[in-house]
Amino acid sequence: MKAAKWFQPRDVRLVEVEKPSPKPHEALIRVESVGICGSDIHYYLDGHIGSSRIKSPLILGHEFSGIVEEVGGEADRGLIGKRVAVEPSIPCFKCECCRRGDYNVCRNLFFPGGPPHDGVLCEFVAIHSQFCFPAPDAMSAAVAAMIEPLAVAVHTVELAQLQPGETAAVLGLGPIGLMTARVAKLSGAGTIYGADLFDYRLDAGLRYGVDTAFNAGREDTVAAIMDATGGRGVDVAFDTARSSATPAVACRVARPGGRCVLTGISGEEEDPFPVGVGRRKELKIQWCRRFKNNFPRAIELASSGQVDVASLVTHSFPLDQAREAFELVSTYSDGVLKASVDQ
Repeated sequence: MKAAKWFQPRDVRLVEVEKPSPKPHEALIRVESVGICGSDIHYYLDGHIGSSRIKSPLILGHEFSGIVEEVGGEADRGLIGKRVAVEPSIPCFKCECCRRGDYNVCRNLFFPGGPPHDGVLCEFVAIHSQFCFPAPDAMSAAVAAMIEPLAVAVHTVELAQLQPGETAAVLGLGPIGLMTARVAKLSGAGTIYGADLFDYRLDAGLRYGVDTAFNAGREDTVAAIMDATGGRGVDVAFDTARSSATPAVACRVARPGGRCVLTGISGEEEDPFPVGVGRRKELKIQWCRRFKNNFPRAIELASSGQVDVASLVTHSFPLDQAREAFELVSTYSDGVLKASVDQ
């Protein structure tokens, strides 16, 4: 089968690899759509995210949907022929984390597209059938693939324990940030402030729940948000950017006693952190690790139209142009929000 494989930074090639066969608990999926994620871009440009480093050619990609064509003997045969949104984080089910329900931080996690595991930018994938969620009949393949990042946004807001009327800041208005703003608004957030480096993403923010947006390249985000809140700060600050600077910004714009949810991935193993600010404000700092039991809710939000997922997919490429998709996203070209590779 055909696959788009990473060989070195900015070098992704179409190659032939062996088609997988499903194990007893797995489903064989004909891949229809794969979203290009910010974490994919770190691997594409740098070959690593922190200490997670690509050591040999690797197929990237983890946000995906497809049609189940075959299942192993222990899997649900009712999945055959169905389009599914796939939760890609497959835990071991045996460790302490899994046993207490925190499967998203399993130390033995299988995650496609994360070294050393090949990802889903290929024609067929075999994956644990328990993590295949049938999509509604009217849901397109591209939207079904977006359930994965929407689940991240749902978990991000869930971790914030947002109360009705509370104010929030969303730092980074890519797809995760935009959906976080929308889910926060649906959860009862009051005024939401957004910041990004690109005006077109600020405009998108205003369509997804952001009330006031600041260009972080032209304005001091901390000063702008503190001024807008009368020096108080926001109840909840969400870091959804691909930056080493935004965790500190989140701490600085949160009110005393406020909360910060850190979802963005800078790509570094360690980022600067204003310990003094956090201590003096007695902030509650919460990191987000992907998602945890959030796919059903994400599917409902997308299928009901409460979160407009389809509009975020601004560009589509065939598999043999996967490199062009990575280039587009990595350079923020042509107003891209989400690029997908579709087959």
